[in-house]
Amino acid sequence: MSFFRTVKFRLIGLGIVLVVVGVLVRQLVVLPAVRDRVHDVVADAQVSIATYVARDLAYSLHLRRTLINELAGTLPPALLPQRAQLATWLGERERLSPLFDRGLRVLRPDGERVADSPGAVGGDASSLPAVSEADWFRAALGSDGPVISKPHRDGADGAPVIVMAAAVRDGGGRVLGVLAGELRLDEGGFLRDLLQTRLGTSGGFLVISPADKLFVASNDPAMVLQPTPAPGINPLLDRAMTGYRGAGIMVDAQGANELAAIAAVPDTGWLVVAHTPTAEVSQPVAELRRLLWRNSFGTMIVLSLILMLVLPRMLRPLTDAARAIREMADGKRELAPLAITRQDEVGDLLLGFNSLATRLHDKEQALLQTLKQLDQLAGTDALTGAWNRRQFYQVVTLELERARRYRHPLALILLDIDLFKGINDRYGHVKGDEVLQAVAGCIRSTLRMPDSLTRWGGEEFLVLLPDTDLASASVLAERARACIAAYHMDGVDSVTASFGVAELGDNESRNDWIARADAALYRAKQGGRNRVEADHAVVSHTAEQDGLIKLVWHASFESGNAELDTEHRKLFDEINALWALIVAERPIAEIRAAIEALYGKMLGHFRDEERLLQRIGYPDLAAHIRMHDALTVRADTLIADFRRGGADFGALFTFLAHDMVARHIVSQDRAYFPYLEATSRSDHGVAPVTAHGGDRQLRPDSAASARTALADDAA
Repeated sequence: MSFFRTVKFRLIGLGIVLVVVGVLVRQLVVLPAVRDRVHDVVADAQVSIATYVARDLAYSLHLRRTLINELAGTLPPALLPQRAQLATWLGERERLSPLFDRGLRVLRPDGERVADSPGAVGGDASSLPAVSEADWFRAALGSDGPVISKPHRDGADGAPVIVMAAAVRDGGGRVLGVLAGELRLDEGGFLRDLLQTRLGTSGGFLVISPADKLFVASNDPAMVLQPTPAPGINPLLDRAMTGYRGAGIMVDAQGANELAAIAAVPDTGWLVVAHTPTAEVSQPVAELRRLLWRNSFGTMIVLSLILMLVLPRMLRPLTDAARAIREMADGKRELAPLAITRQDEVGDLLLGFNSLATRLHDKEQALLQTLKQLDQLAGTDALTGAWNRRQFYQVVTLELERARRYRHPLALILLDIDLFKGINDRYGHVKGDEVLQAVAGCIRSTLRMPDSLTRWGGEEFLVLLPDTDLASASVLAERARACIAAYHMDGVDSVTASFGVAELGDNESRNDWIARADAALYRAKQGGRNRVEADHAVVSHTAEQDGLIKLVWHASFESGNAELDTEHRKLFDEINALWALIVAERPIAEIRAAIEALYGKMLGHFRDEERLLQRIGYPDLAAHIRMHDALTVRADTLIADFRRGGADFGALFTFLAHDMVARHIVSQDRAYFPYLEATSRSDHGVAPVTAHGGDRQLRPDSAASARTALADDAA
């Protein structure tokens, strides 16, 4: 069948059509509405800005009109004939109120200049145009208040300016002259901040005088004092000239559309126009439009791929059913019911077909039998989640091959829950199952990533430890034993387990290896349960290599006292030597002798260290002696076990590596290092001091005498 006639092609085409319709709706309906809304929001903002700028401009002009009026009213008439004194007077006022950037000037009623302030522009009389005919001059002579001129260019330097003026009168109201102040209208004047401000990237402000039909100020210097466009060219500006205030679209000098907001400047008749190119305002919408096009194109591609991948799977029951029915009709396969995977139209079709099959029951029974066999072959114990034996045998075969090829150590731990039958009899099998699950959880919490847990029997578990020698496996077994013993379960007394550990020997079979671990487990049971028993009957080749764990001395462990550091290093060496004997599985008598020797050196070190700390006046000597006592008690217990024949190498390694070295020598001994350094700095000699304020010095003969002295002081 041609692909273009299939249901898949039609559904893919429908999906693409829906995407295209959605794109067109967004592009033709949604985006124009969004653009208009953006314009409205920006227009409202620009109206607010233009209104604020107009009020600020009106306030600025009001300040200057008020100032020119006050100066004209307070100018002493007696100064008019005295040019120098009048110029000084103007300079002082200009300095106090520098609101006129082109200075102040006093003119006679006939327009002749009397005096200028020091900052006035165009101070040379020859360069000043005649002002007697100027509109602002005549208006000032006839007005009781300040007047403002039309925007114009100054005759002296051509700068765009406006003039504010007020008449100077005597006590009788007779006009004696005119006081005038000039302001620039470009960026050098009082509109500097406004003209240097931009709206967006390329927008700005215009100040227009409708009465004069001039651009008073602009961000573009070329537009200052240029005439406004003729009527009809810019409809929005034409409306503004006739009183419109608000926002709309305006055409700039280059013919581009701008979004403009218009506000009136109070008391002047001027207008402030805030304008931004519409292209800039619509830039977010344009970016959104491009994003939608890209998104829509990508969506069509992704949708097509998804449909091409998903539809075959969705329609697979239909296509499979059609192919199966066609093969049955052609006699290529036996007539049989077809599986119904979904209750939909296809399911109804298959249900009708299956009603014609006469051997449905037999096929269902065969399927159930197959599922049962698959469940039996599954590699996981349903109760504890651990492997079953079948899975273990598959994995251990690979591990045995790898260990022998690469000469890596391989160990296993076999453990049995102590008195588990009593737990079942006393608390019931449901609680027994909970105990099995808890034990499995404890064991998992102590395992590493490559280790695996197998449920070996009813209450037996087996742990496979790749790349692990006998000593390390014993340590892991001890951790698991302690975890199980410490675990508390509601409604059940304490639960313990016994452990047997064995490392794979060279050329040893799998069953012999497991049998040695089982024998070690039996010895742990016979030895009182809740203990770890390691099998030393076979020494693997890997155990003879120099790959055992060693304690390494580091410069950061040094206290600065040569005698003390030497003893610490010797203890490291003695522990390493003892562990080498254990890993090499030397005779137990030789190991026991090495343990006794190490114990004596440990006690001697404790005595030497306590005498040194007493000599330097270490304030926490009593606490340090208690640490030594605790370590000594722990060592006595381990040695007593060894003398009775209960060699627990895992507990021995934990005591030596963790308690003695890591916690005490490397960690707790650091507390007195600063006192050794202080003693070394004080002329390398310190007089004996008493500990904790006592009046009797400690005897240096033994640790016992030190403890006795401290006990007497405490009493």
